[in-house]
Amino acid sequence: MEENINNEATTELTEEDAMRIILNSLVHYRAWARDNLLTPKATKYDMLTDEEKKLFHWFPNYLKKLEHSIDINSRYFEMVAESMGPFWGVGNPDTEYNKSNTDFPNLINLMNQFVREWSSDGMVERDISFGRILKYAEKYFPNIEFRPDIEVLVPGSGLGRLVVEFSKLGFKTQGTEISYFMLFNSHFLLNRAFVSNNFVLCPFIHKSSNNLKSNFQCRQIYFPDFNAEEIYQLEKDYPSIKSDDLMSMIAGDFDDLYGPPGVAKKGQTTMDDPNAMAFREGNVGRFKIIATSFFIDTATNIIDYIKAIKHSLSDDGYWINFGPLLWHHEHSEKFYDTDWKRPTGEIVKVRMPAQGLEISMEDLIDLIEEMGFQFIEHESGIKSSYGSDSRSMSEWNYKCEFWICKKKHQNN
Repeated sequence: MEENINNEATTELTEEDAMRIILNSLVHYRAWARDNLLTPKATKYDMLTDEEKKLFHWFPNYLKKLEHSIDINSRYFEMVAESMGPFWGVGNPDTEYNKSNTDFPNLINLMNQFVREWSSDGMVERDISFGRILKYAEKYFPNIEFRPDIEVLVPGSGLGRLVVEFSKLGFKTQGTEISYFMLFNSHFLLNRAFVSNNFVLCPFIHKSSNNLKSNFQCRQIYFPDFNAEEIYQLEKDYPSIKSDDLMSMIAGDFDDLYGPPGVAKKGQTTMDDPNAMAFREGNVGRFKIIATSFFIDTATNIIDYIKAIKHSLSDDGYWINFGPLLWHHEHSEKFYDTDWKRPTGEIVKVRMPAQGLEISMEDLIDLIEEMGFQFIEHESGIKSSYGSDSRSMSEWNYKCEFWICKKKHQNN
């Protein structure tokens, strides 16, 4: 491997910069959506002839519905920014956020994630993935009163629904997530949703294709589809279980915080922070269950992920996985700074491409076994969508893999 790569590296952001990008996007969504969704449609309509406008007589009302939907989304996002900005110590959204640095595509993806994780529309998807994972967790640990002693890790926990579902079953569960889009919104939701269907979004308005009816594009999704009091139901049935102690969320890179010393350092990470080093040391063999759902294909180096799982899983623990192999960095042009050990033992700084180790499922299975795991359950070809619109004219299904692995012992 060449230590000098003549490509532009991705500009590294500080943690505060990353948070400000999210908050900028939340605050300025309304103006952006009007400019990019509403204005082009209105302009195109205005340029029609009078005769053509008669054929599109319904279009002005459609534009009003889109405008109303944008306002609904904006009100929710502004609530999140007003709450999370001061909470995370990154300023007042009324005075400090600007449109110069934003990430609106990820904001649109966030709305799809709300549908998947926290609305009744996402129930089918959750049953296929989360439901399967939870069923086996209950099978392996049937005694509810003992579950608070069973620690569970959910890497890439998104908006936190799987973490909540594990906690509702009595497991002491920790989610980890690197995206502040997810962290801000999951924190807001879990602390501000006092009744079921407390909030509303119009998540499909940015999809103009494959709509059976124009009303479907503007339809509202209510969330969360559960009452926050459900988290405390177990405590009512089992007074010795304290629900508030069962759930936690950690911000950071999974293999950085839960992997062994020596995993590749990826740019602005916490690896050299003393507190992070102590946290990582405390995670050795800590978790009885590591549940990965639609997660492992986010790796830039799948070996590091497997190392981290093995490092933090207890010797008698279970790695439960569900998902496809949609390698997230397959077409990435990004590079990150990392430390590379020469054959001589010298440590040098290099630019590492994010893409490059996208392997087949067959090769991944072999790799997992080679790195010290045995498969005790394995299903292939399980059809599942992800963040889909149930009323769309198109549907995309993955053929997912489900497995449960344990560490191999020396006599195996």
